[in-house]
Amino acid sequence: MGTAVKFLTGIVLGAFLILAGCSTEIDPPNSVSSLPDQPETPRGLTAAIGDGTIALSWTVSTPSAISRYKIYYTDVEDDEPMLLDSSTTTTYTAAGLTNGRAYYFSVAAVTTGHIEGVKSSALQATPGIFSININQGNEFTNSRSVSVGLTAPSGVSLVQLSESNTFVGAHWENYAATKSFQLSDGDGVKHVYAQFQINGGGLSTGSITDDIILDRVAAIDSVTENTGGTVLGPGDEVIFTVYTKETGGEASATIEGIGTLELQESTAGVYSYTYIVPIATELTDAEITGHFTDAAGNDAPDVKATTLLNATYPPEAVTASGFAESSLEILLEWTKSNAVDFSSYRIFRSMSAGVTEHSTLVTTITNQSSLTYRDTALADTTEYFYRVYVYDANGNFTPSNELSLTTMQNQPPRAVSIAVTLNSEALSSTVSWERSNETDFQAYHVIRSENVITGYNSDDVISIVNEQGTTSITDYVPSASNYYYQVYVVDKQGLMTGSNVISIVIQ
Repeated sequence: MGTAVKFLTGIVLGAFLILAGCSTEIDPPNSVSSLPDQPETPRGLTAAIGDGTIALSWTVSTPSAISRYKIYYTDVEDDEPMLLDSSTTTTYTAAGLTNGRAYYFSVAAVTTGHIEGVKSSALQATPGIFSININQGNEFTNSRSVSVGLTAPSGVSLVQLSESNTFVGAHWENYAATKSFQLSDGDGVKHVYAQFQINGGGLSTGSITDDIILDRVAAIDSVTENTGGTVLGPGDEVIFTVYTKETGGEASATIEGIGTLELQESTAGVYSYTYIVPIATELTDAEITGHFTDAAGNDAPDVKATTLLNATYPPEAVTASGFAESSLEILLEWTKSNAVDFSSYRIFRSMSAGVTEHSTLVTTITNQSSLTYRDTALADTTEYFYRVYVYDANGNFTPSNELSLTTMQNQPPRAVSIAVTLNSEALSSTVSWERSNETDFQAYHVIRSENVITGYNSDDVISIVNEQGTTSITDYVPSASNYYYQVYVVDKQGLMTGSNVISIVIQ
């Protein structure tokens, strides 16, 4: 005997007690009685299979003659079935069964006169789990054609799929673990229902369904950055944002001169990235292009931000040095700038410490390889302060170290010797002198007087010669007389030294 449901023990015991309590009186042998009519046998027994359940149904021709139906079962095919339960309708659901175990059910009708008829033929049914998944459980699809994975117990022969739980218009197909299915048109949530048919005609029970979101279009609403085009420098923060209406996608932004940045979803459908501008970043009106691929794999058309990105950084400082070459000149030198957008070197000078770009601009040098400058026309024994500023094409600048340099003390120029000769031409003479070699030479001042010369008198200057190599002049005197001549060498700082004095009579 196979395994029996435990509660059937009570039913059998009750039947035994009823028989024990019946009358033992026996009709006389010659007594004549007619046997009652047997009820019809239920037919068309079918089973609907579920998770741990089997729903039975059957039919009879004259249900009004039937008071109830007895349901029998066994889990061994050839064993005598045991009473499981009874029902007053032509349906019954057995629950708490073991999935994967075969059960054999039969049904007998009982008349209103308590006469039990012949059991129906036994129906084999095996409870089990049914399930489906669309595209292996993915949340989205960008194609109407999907793959439906099916799970069913043994004995399933047919399946039908539909987007309606009534299966209107669906067709039975041979069961397979994977079936192809065409979703209805129109993006949105799609529900797919499955119904299974077991060998012998039984059906699956319950709602066996899965859903997926059909999404075939992706779009970007806008792409932004939070600087509004303001020129940025190293360490500044920029937030790039791509706005969409879809969650779970992948967004990025490509910035000219920087590259592509992967954005993260900050709020539903909004993807952003906070970027810190690194040192040595130069951007001029750089375009920002947003990209987006939604969770279904659709690529949105690229969208550009309405603002442009600008970033710059000051050039590196150069190192300056220098020395006084004379009482009026200072030579400045500096290291070469490596700025890729070099514009100029600008030398600023001040009479006190603290040189800035607002101090006196000495010169502007646009040749990046020019690394020296001689500052002239300075005062002697005077302290000067310098900085060399490097400017780039964006107007950024960086000052060098500050220099403090003092010009040398000025010394009077060395005197030259002169000679005066009479010319054959009346009332003229030639005044000549040796060449001055002073580095700060300014001019020769030639003076003439009818009186003995005792010092420089500007009223007696007859000629100023600025060319250091010119060493003579012709002097036309106003009248015959005795004249005195002297030549002064004057330097750029105004110091002067007179030559010897020569007297000559011009007739």
